[in-house]
Amino acid sequence: MILATLHKISKSFAGIDIFTGISLQVKTGDKIGLIGRNGIGKTTLFRILLGELSADAGELARAKGVRIGYLPQEVRLDKSLTLLDEVTDAFSHLIGMKKRIEELELIIASGADKAILTEYGHLQERFEREGGFTYQSRIEDVLTGLGFLEEEFQKPLNLFSGGEKSRAYLAKLLLSLPDILLLDEPTNHLDISSTEWLESYLIELDAAVIIVSHDRLFLNRTTKLTLDFRPDRIEEYAGNFDFYLKERKARQEQQSKLYQRQKEEILRIEDFIHRNIAGQKTKQAQSRRTMLSKIKRLTSPETDGKAATLRIESSGRSYRKLLEVNGLSKSFVGRTIFSDISFEIERGEKIGLIGPNGSGKSTLVKIITGELEPDDGEFTIGGNVKPAYFDQELSIIATDDTVLDSIWEEKPLAEAGELRSYLGRYLFSGEDVFKSVSALSGGEKSRLALAKIFLLPANFLILDEPTNHLDIPSSERLEEALAEYDGAALIVSHDRFFLDKTVSKIFALENGSLRVIDGNYSEYVRLREAQDTAVRTETDIEERMIEKEARLNEWKDLKEKRRVRKQFEKLEDDIQKKEQKMLAILDMLEDESIQSDWERLAELQKSKQQIEAELDELLRQYDEFDLEE
Repeated sequence: MILATLHKISKSFAGIDIFTGISLQVKTGDKIGLIGRNGIGKTTLFRILLGELSADAGELARAKGVRIGYLPQEVRLDKSLTLLDEVTDAFSHLIGMKKRIEELELIIASGADKAILTEYGHLQERFEREGGFTYQSRIEDVLTGLGFLEEEFQKPLNLFSGGEKSRAYLAKLLLSLPDILLLDEPTNHLDISSTEWLESYLIELDAAVIIVSHDRLFLNRTTKLTLDFRPDRIEEYAGNFDFYLKERKARQEQQSKLYQRQKEEILRIEDFIHRNIAGQKTKQAQSRRTMLSKIKRLTSPETDGKAATLRIESSGRSYRKLLEVNGLSKSFVGRTIFSDISFEIERGEKIGLIGPNGSGKSTLVKIITGELEPDDGEFTIGGNVKPAYFDQELSIIATDDTVLDSIWEEKPLAEAGELRSYLGRYLFSGEDVFKSVSALSGGEKSRLALAKIFLLPANFLILDEPTNHLDIPSSERLEEALAEYDGAALIVSHDRFFLDKTVSKIFALENGSLRVIDGNYSEYVRLREAQDTAVRTETDIEERMIEKEARLNEWKDLKEKRRVRKQFEKLEDDIQKKEQKMLAILDMLEDESIQSDWERLAELQKSKQQIEAELDELLRQYDEFDLEE
């Protein structure tokens, strides 16, 4: 089913075209990755789909009753509510139904007519069909999946950080089950575990989903269609991000061949015209000229567009140990974040610091950079170490500065032309350098912060979520710059693809302790899965041993029961034989032929008494016998 259609949509701001002639169709179940450089208009397109903005030209059609949910990069929530109150609002219609059902039950209890009973039956059926009995467990599943602890459910939203509010908004959006889900950088505030949970959730979701994300692994796992957003069109690729990369390269190569072939053909025709326009073949040359004017010229193959040109300069060699950490511990409000953390970072190492939200990654970084004091332990910065720190809050840039002033603060004696040229490498050109930092987009602020910390040489980079808000080309340039950089780097990131490209060691904060793994993120996952497999195998072995022992005991029990049954059967047989002997003696005692034989009668009487005694004992055993033992 077609849910929404955009046909030749155009939009401009202040006389500047954002995009023109854009067409798009969204169908039920579509899982779409929307690719395009920052500033090309992806968010604007989302807002037009939502109906928040009107297009300057073109048509928007939506199916009747279609519901569209949107996760922006910056969210607004009612701060007076608790987390649970906010997300439960997604089920306000079910809560209203429940209230009406309870009202009807009171009416029915005091006597009701057929109409009330009919309404009650229909409402009960609808309440169950729409998940009235399961929505509370669904809330718990989604909140837990997105990394919230149960004790945070009743916490007021005004006590949450910006990233936590974004996760709360995402939870409410997922629970509201829209027909079309528009997600703008949904993984920015998720840890790796929550990102993996969201991947699984979206894969199973029936709704159409359009995702804007710089997380390439997330796009690979969640999308089946990739749309390359250009200023004048959207190019469709029938696969995930990896498929898009391969197919785009193949299309560019094909376009390049066709363009070159046409170019050569045009040059050959123009040469023929030039040589023959005034000669004997004038008519042929004129015909060729007419033909040439009708040829539709192919355009030169497009490049990937602008991307930041990042280069990181090292300040020179430091001592072998850049950082030595011994026994660091930190707690907040009685809660231990981590304890007895020890590690070393050596010259040239590229290390990824990972862990769930709240595990203490940023806290550890802030201790190392001197923003926080540890509760216990110590750390030592090595000799000749010059660090540079990128924090995810981007506090290095002041909102009341201009772009140029922000850079000038780091190098006050530099010429304006030198700094403007430097900013051009980070895609700030022309009048962009005079923009206020407060007016920049999230991606522009991230690029400016990177430009600022990379302006001066450093041999130890500490980067806390550096790819947040960067588009994919800029993330790729940062990967390349880090690969060429000969200094050390400690990188906090939830971008698994980025970690695979940039680090050779993983520090994993898990349950308040630090686990060190030689290798990139994929190697960490491989070892984690191998460990999980080993644990499962050990558990399976234990379970099999328990099962084997249970079967053995069962067999022993069965064997014992069979032995007892044989004893019982033998007892019955013995009783039967004794009873037969007793009957035989009684018959003989009544025989008239031996009535005068006192010796024989005495023997029989003695035998009778003995058999009676034996029979009594057998019957006693029979009465006490328990076949259930």
